Amino acid sequence: MQFRQNTKPLLKKPLGLILGLNLLIASPFSSAAVLSLSEAEQVALQDEPGIISQQWQMQSLSAQAIADGQLKDPKLQVGLNNIPTDTFRFNQENMTQLKLGIVQQFPKGNSLGIKQQKTQKQSELFQSSILERKLMIIKEVRLAYFEIYYWEKAKQTIKQNKRFFSQLVDIVQSMFSVGRNNQQDLIRAQLELSRLDDRMVKITQKINAQRSKLSRWIGYEKSNQPLTTQLPVLATPKLSDDFEVLSQLFYSHPKIQEIDKKIEISRKDIELAKESYKPGWALNVGYGYRDNNPNGAKRSDFLSAGVSIDLPLFTANRQDKKLLAKEHRYQSLKDKRVALLRQLVASLQQEVAVEEQLQNRHQLYLNLLLPQAKQQTRASLLAYQSDRGDFSDVMRAYIDDLNVKLDERRIAVDHLKSKAKILYFTSSFNK
Repeated sequence: MQFRQNTKPLLKKPLGLILGLNLLIASPFSSAAVLSLSEAEQVALQDEPGIISQQWQMQSLSAQAIADGQLKDPKLQVGLNNIPTDTFRFNQENMTQLKLGIVQQFPKGNSLGIKQQKTQKQSELFQSSILERKLMIIKEVRLAYFEIYYWEKAKQTIKQNKRFFSQLVDIVQSMFSVGRNNQQDLIRAQLELSRLDDRMVKITQKINAQRSKLSRWIGYEKSNQPLTTQLPVLATPKLSDDFEVLSQLFYSHPKIQEIDKKIEISRKDIELAKESYKPGWALNVGYGYRDNNPNGAKRSDFLSAGVSIDLPLFTANRQDKKLLAKEHRYQSLKDKRVALLRQLVASLQQEVAVEEQLQNRHQLYLNLLLPQAKQQTRASLLAYQSDRGDFSDVMRAYIDDLNVKLDERRIAVDHLKSKAKILYFTSSFNK
C-alpha cells in the first residue's frame, strides 16, 4: 500500500500535463508574411511566360491576317528585244526595242478573302488556349497550395504528439525506476518517439517537394512563405446530373471552344480547296521603246497588254484529292469534339461523385471518429493510471488518435482539391 501512495502522485501530475499537451495547437509562422490562396493565384497569373508567349502568337497571326488579305506585289519586267547580232546596234532594225512591263497576279475566286479569314480564326484560337491555360494554372496552384497546407498541419500535429511521447518516456522511466512497470513499456515508448522523428523527416520532404512545385508558378520566395492557418473556402456551382445539360454547359469551356475554332479553320480550308477549281489570272501590261531610224525618221513605240488564265481542267488527282483530304480532316475534328465533350462531362461527373463522398466522410470524422478517438485516449490513460489497463493500450489509443487527426485533415484537403478540379471544369460556365 505504501508503494501505491508514493507512486500515485507521480502519475497524476504528468498525465494531466500530457492531456493538456495533446490539446495544444501551435501557431507557426506568427511573425512571417502569410501567403493566401488568392494572392498565390494572382501572382501565378501575373506575367506568366506561357500566357505571354501565346499572346504574342495571337498578335502575330492578327497581323498576318491583314497581310494575307492583300494582293501579291506586282512584278516589273525589263527586256531588250530583237537586237541584231551582226552589229548590236539599237537603231538598225525596226523590231529592236527596250521593253518595260508590269505583271499583276490575281488569286482564284475569293481565295484571298478566305485565307485572311482563316488566319484570323487561327489568331482567335489562341484566345481559347490562353483561357484554358489560366484555368489550368489556377487549378495547379490550388492543388499545390492545399498539399502544402496538409503537410504543414501534419507536421504541426506530429510535433504536438512528439511532446506527448517525450513526456510519456519520462513517466515510464520514472515508473520503471521504482519497479512500477517493466522495461518493455519503456522500450515501446522510445520506439514510438523515434518513429515520430522518422515521420517528421518524411513530412519535411513532402513539404519541400510541394513548395518546389508551387515555385514554378509563383517563384521561390513566395512559395516558401507560410500559409494561412485556416483552409480556404471554395464554392462550387450546383450541377445537373443530366448528360445533355452538362454537355451544353461545356460549350463555353475553353477546351471545347478551342476545338470549335479548329473546326472553323477546317471549314475555311474546305472553302479554299473549292476555290482551287476556279481559274486564277494575271494581267500583263508592257511598253516597248524604239529608237529612230539611222536616217533620223521617228519610229513608233509599242504598247502591249495580255491576260494569262489558269486552266484547272485535270482535277482528279489534285483538286479533288485536296478537297477530299480537307473534308476528311473536318469530319475527324467533329468526331474528336464529340469524344472530348464526353470525356469532359464524364470527368466532371466522376469528380462531383468524389467530392460528395469526401464531404460525407469528413462529416463522419468530425461527428464520430474524432470524438471517439479522443474518448478512447482518455479512457486508456485513466485505466493505465489506475492499474486497470496496459501500456500497449495507451500507446495504441494515442497512435489511433494521431492517425484519425491526420486522416481528418487529409480528407478535408482532398475535399478542397476535388472542388478545385470541379472549378477547373465549371469556372467558364458563367462567362
